[in-house]
Amino acid sequence: MKKETMDKRIWVIFLIIFVNLLGFGIIVPLLPYYVESFGAGPIMIGLITAAYSLFQILSAPVLGELSDKFGRRPVLLISIFGTTISFLLLGVAHSLPLLFLSRILDGITGGNISTAQAYIADITTKENRTQGMGMMMAAFSLGMVLGPALGGFLSVYGYAVPAFVAAAVAMIATVCTYFFLPESRHLATLSQKILKKKRVFNIRDFWNALIHPEIGLLLSISFMTMFAFALMQGTFALYAKHTFHLGAQTNGLIFAYLGLVGIIFQIFLLKKILQLMPEHQLINLSTLLMAVSLGLIVMSSNLVILLIAITLLALTSSISRTVIIGYLSKRVPDDEQGNIAGMNQSVNSVARLFGPLLGTIFYSQLGTKSPYIVATAILFLTAVYGFNKLRPVSEVIKSGRSNPKNLLL
Repeated sequence: MKKETMDKRIWVIFLIIFVNLLGFGIIVPLLPYYVESFGAGPIMIGLITAAYSLFQILSAPVLGELSDKFGRRPVLLISIFGTTISFLLLGVAHSLPLLFLSRILDGITGGNISTAQAYIADITTKENRTQGMGMMMAAFSLGMVLGPALGGFLSVYGYAVPAFVAAAVAMIATVCTYFFLPESRHLATLSQKILKKKRVFNIRDFWNALIHPEIGLLLSISFMTMFAFALMQGTFALYAKHTFHLGAQTNGLIFAYLGLVGIIFQIFLLKKILQLMPEHQLINLSTLLMAVSLGLIVMSSNLVILLIAITLLALTSSISRTVIIGYLSKRVPDDEQGNIAGMNQSVNSVARLFGPLLGTIFYSQLGTKSPYIVATAILFLTAVYGFNKLRPVSEVIKSGRSNPKNLLL
């Protein structure tokens, strides 16, 4: 495969993920106000938000495995077009049932991140795969940073306007996929295991992955790091308000800064860091340093220390998420890339769903510092477990535990 061709396709995936997440970022901050405009209260806002997360949890492994069986391109094309329809429904919604329908559809189609991840795995070698995943994560972060700002700007023209703009950028992604993204899978060479499998996905697939000594370990680390991050993310605005008297605008700038640091790292620095340390050690070290950064947030006595802690958190969380995705991809055979990527997206969605909820409970019942203390403890124990259990890919291959026959999937 020519390097130029591979790079071009990665940039198309970058654009697809970026415009997809830009549309998502435009909507999310405005959704509570949109729901309130129909006379609904906080419980309904929570239910509509949870509906999106729930259906993304359910759809991610299904879309991933469909892409294993039928190809990445059709799954990406259909799902991104589905996202376009969901935003159009949101724009024309004049009732709560339509709002629910639009968020459910967006949740179902939002599971396509796993398919994009599998596409990158198809067109990269094991040597440059993690760097390719870093480009995808940078696009994810960029869309989430710019989306809320654009949504806030457009909201002055009415809550429906951001929804229609989100539909437009999702349609751009659909067009780009159709014209510029070729299929990455050689469908004629699919294994008989995939072709003969009647059910697209079932809970036994998930269970088999979780009990697998290598795949289960990585999925567990992925869940724990995301859950700890979500504990912080769901309560940081409250913590910053009560401890440092920061307003909503300043909190927004802090989260934008966190995202931008991650983007710069993933695009410009990840390749150099991967040359300095094996990936399994990077996962463990970044998890440990995430624990340190959250501990620093708790101990921060002024904004300077808080900013240092946030910067360290941005760097280490970017390393952790990106390297876990790349490392997990190297542990599974080609015909299971979409399946495992979907499972990883699902466990992360579960963490993002329950992390903020439990974080606010801890915050209100146990004190303002409790979510960060719990998150620090989780990350520290996860790092210790990883140092004891996580091994280089070369050792796993040598032992035979990464053999497709032993994946139990």
